[in-house]
Amino acid sequence: MRHNLNQLRVLSVLLHTPNLTRAGEALHMTQSAVSKTLAQLRDDFQDPLLIRDGQRYLLTPRAEELKQVLPETLKQLEGFYQPPAFDPAQCQRTFVFASSDYVAQFIYPFIAAEVARQAPGVTLKYRLWQREHLHRLADLPIDLVSTILEEQEVPDSLSHWPGGEDGLAVLLRRDHPLATGELTLEGYLDSRHLLVSGGGDKDTPVDRHLATLGQQRQIWAEVPFFQAAVGILCHSDALLTTPLHIGVQLAESVPLTVRRLPFTLARQGYRMLWHQRFDQDPAHRWFRQLAQPLLEGHLRRYVANGHEHLE
Repeated sequence: MRHNLNQLRVLSVLLHTPNLTRAGEALHMTQSAVSKTLAQLRDDFQDPLLIRDGQRYLLTPRAEELKQVLPETLKQLEGFYQPPAFDPAQCQRTFVFASSDYVAQFIYPFIAAEVARQAPGVTLKYRLWQREHLHRLADLPIDLVSTILEEQEVPDSLSHWPGGEDGLAVLLRRDHPLATGELTLEGYLDSRHLLVSGGGDKDTPVDRHLATLGQQRQIWAEVPFFQAAVGILCHSDALLTTPLHIGVQLAESVPLTVRRLPFTLARQGYRMLWHQRFDQDPAHRWFRQLAQPLLEGHLRRYVANGHEHLE
């Protein structure tokens, strides 16, 4: 059929108000526009539909048939254009969330608890995020990502929300030789360093900055998870360069301390990412709106704690 939904709305009004002037008033259209639409409808249905009889219009038999069925047909067609109703309590869907293991340990449990409260039928899965996944997100079974990323780095195919900013700091054991006094660039470079490889790009800005100085760190060991890094830090003289809020929280429960970097770097931005195909999905919108304040609230709280700790 060549007629569109707007034309069918005009036809519905004409069938119940067979007067071009009054139909135009009801539709907020000019009489000329209504007349033009009627001509198109006559052509589409291969039927005159309305026949002038003196000062009035009479409906043809075909128009009488349409008058009976069109209201329900219009209702069904308009329903196709409406976003599906979403009730979290009735949702039976699996969401896959990706992040660093730090988020998995300290924030994801609160996301899971809130999902369980609002949507008991929803299933959650977790994936460790890797930066190389960024340009492959469309092909991965991942609904939502929390990671360090600047706005200009987000691919065009992805949607995103900012989640706050944080700077980098140094995490080391409390009785480390560098735990007191001034942490100098020389002391930093003379130390052995630990890397956490899983969950995104946390400390690359350090290496870029040191490269401009013609320097580089001594990378002594690499582990995939923060919890493994904590154990190594507590039993070695290694340093871990990490976002301030992460260092502060990890130091709450183990004998570690947080120091300022001996050089200044720009703060890093955190983002929540998803593929654009989910933009208008009510269930996905609910999930990301649930997760966002928990992620951002945690970051802001521990960033504030970190600045107090360093003062």
